[in-house]
Amino acid sequence: MSKIKILNWILKGLILITALGIALNIYLYYSSLQHHRFINSLKLDIFYLLYAPALKGILFLSSIICLQISIGSFIKHNFFNPKSVKHLKYSGILLLIYSLAGIGLNIIFVIINNSFKNGFPDMDSLNYLFKSNSHIATLIIAIGIFVVGDIIKSGVTIKQENELTI
Repeated sequence: MSKIKILNWILKGLILITALGIALNIYLYYSSLQHHRFINSLKLDIFYLLYAPALKGILFLSSIICLQISIGSFIKHNFFNPKSVKHLKYSGILLLIYSLAGIGLNIIFVIINNSFKNGFPDMDSLNYLFKSNSHIATLIIAIGIFVVGDIIKSGVTIKQENELTI
């Protein structure tokens, strides 16, 4: 149980760091608006500069909050409880959306920057896409959260059946 408590504190720290990162991202965007040459030199839409990272950050923050609530439920009510299953499911869904949005936005970034030459992306664009493998790792983690949620859901069912037979 001490490892679960450590994980709970790590998730609380990650929530704080993510919230500060979102606030810093918004601050940097608005401070860069004062430098019109910087904004005009980029071929990006305002959506990609402010809203996409902020929305992705909020999705990630929401996922981590749901995961932390589930871990807190483990600590308070034991491992096999329906509340933790519900929050694990929400966390998995939000993390899945986050990772798919990240992969999609990276592809859109390459397309917007006219990185295609003769119908094929150039090497810099391909390198940028392959550097975004953290979203693929996040996708795998989201699937892992779904698996853990299903295991705990099965445990809840077995626990309830066991309590009824006694």
